[in-house]
Amino acid sequence: MQPTISNLARIAVGVGILATAFSFSLPAAAHRAIHRHHHLAYGRPLTVTKRHHEIVTAPDPFHGPAAIVTAPNAVAATIVSLPFRAAAVVFPPYGNPAADPLVLIGAPLHAAGYVAEFPFFVVGSAFGAPPNFY
Repeated sequence: MQPTISNLARIAVGVGILATAFSFSLPAAAHRAIHRHHHLAYGRPLTVTKRHHEIVTAPDPFHGPAAIVTAPNAVAATIVSLPFRAAAVVFPPYGNPAADPLVLIGAPLHAAGYVAEFPFFVVGSAFGAPPNFY
């Protein structure tokens, strides 16, 4: 016995209705759980807890004393990477070599760019700067 299109449509509509019902009920259940937790935590007057944690962020490497090293390092890394970025415009580093033979030149140039920028990456990461790789 083969199911007809109308039976499949009924099943699809039923699954859609159930998914919609669950998507509307889950946020409400989460709100009830948060509300219940709030009353349980603050309903006991002798409980001492710290509810709010301070968010600790990393210092900005381009402001303060680290900028003496990271700013010239970023400038030098950009200057060193410019020829490799220009070559990547003409010779794509990724792709199918059978379809585009320029990849055979672009892939080694891309690898050479990573090797040339590696010392700048090491110095910058020691002071917390983001990588300058292209």
